Amino acid sequence: MELNDWTFTQNDLAHTPSIRDGSTWEKEQRLRQKGVNFIVKVGHNLQLLPTTIYAAGLYFHRFYMRQSFRVFHQYDLAGTCLFVAIKEEEDFLSYYPEEISKQISRLFQECTMVSSKSADRHKIENLSENIRRWKETIYYHEEILLETLCFDLHLDLPHRYLFEALKRCGATQKHSLLATRIVSDFIRSPLCLLYSSKVLAGVAISQSCHLLQNPLTDRQTSKPWREVLGLESKLIQEAAETSSLITL
Repeated sequence: MELNDWTFTQNDLAHTPSIRDGSTWEKEQRLRQKGVNFIVKVGHNLQLLPTTIYAAGLYFHRFYMRQSFRVFHQYDLAGTCLFVAIKEEEDFLSYYPEEISKQISRLFQECTMVSSKSADRHKIENLSENIRRWKETIYYHEEILLETLCFDLHLDLPHRYLFEALKRCGATQKHSLLATRIVSDFIRSPLCLLYSSKVLAGVAISQSCHLLQNPLTDRQTSKPWREVLGLESKLIQEAAETSSLITL
């Protein structure tokens, strides 16, 4: 596999570093879910963009295709992936430098809160010490994450294809919100490692159309939304079926 090749097969998922270290497939999936759930919760608390949260989750999944959970704890890498995604996706581009610093500090605080499973900072013993530890942990793992990913941080996210197709088809706000929620949830499983972002966008639109009983067509050409993305229905169905198989 090329160093910058991030397309995997189900056979690859069955022979990850963690599994080669003695873990079971089921245990690895649980650890992946725990890590991504951490990313999602902290990301929501920080009010990050869905694309930033998705990017962090994708970094996380890719990292553990080359590293083992037995060596790197899922929460340590989850926090680090968020840190890198925030900087790469430029969530805070419009802020002044001091505001950026404050937001990064909030990341360390939220990682502390979520990892302690407490919503009340006053109930956490040695709060400042725990925040300092998280800061050191993230800074330490940042270089490891970047080297493992070969500094390949540019992501082709499914949201771009999704928004383009929904706009061309004149989707309602309700339809757009549902499709966006579906595509964002794909990061909770390694489905994002098996299929391209365009295919995942197609699955999200297909499922939202089914749930709302509202087929979408291009407003200008009246062609089905699948042709807007240039996707075959067979591939979309295959990805949807795979999603149900690998989701615990």
